[in-house]
Amino acid sequence: MLNRLRPRLDPFVPTGWDLVGKIIDFAGPGEDSVVVDLGSGDGRLVIEAAKRYGSLSMGIELNPHLVEIAKRRAGELRLENVAFLNTDVRVVSLQGVTHIVAYLTSRALKKIEHVLLTAPKDAVIVTHNYPIRGWIPIEVLETWSSSDGKLHRLYKYTPRLSAPASKQARPPETRALRLDTVLNSLKARHL
Repeated sequence: MLNRLRPRLDPFVPTGWDLVGKIIDFAGPGEDSVVVDLGSGDGRLVIEAAKRYGSLSMGIELNPHLVEIAKRRAGELRLENVAFLNTDVRVVSLQGVTHIVAYLTSRALKKIEHVLLTAPKDAVIVTHNYPIRGWIPIEVLETWSSSDGKLHRLYKYTPRLSAPASKQARPPETRALRLDTVLNSLKARHL
């Protein structure tokens, strides 16, 4: 239903395999972290975070075909600490999430700024190639990709240090799908 009501934020452009680990390492999750990929596509970043760090990892993706591919990959690897939700990133709340990754354009990131502001103030947000307009990154990493022969930029933010002060007082949306409730069931299953 959401697919028909709202246009996609961005087309699916997979992250090169050689960049996946670099992005997750730059975000810096740990075993106790909760990682969410906004617009997770085929799930490669989510799966890598779960494998590499043992983090609880979740992908949010609007395209049901890509969600099925991601679920199949996670199942083949017998990963119990991952989940994929077929929903629109514009309707989620990031309460309880410690690390967020997103490969979305600056235009799309601006459209989901209200979602990013629902993350805990010290959550780490990493965007790939596109900055969040109006936010100040706490770190920028330039890295070469052999997949496409191009230089890529990774931007790291935390809402407390990066978001404009005028936007930090914004209360979370009450209509949002709260990921912390979904994550609690994933934690219970993983323990």
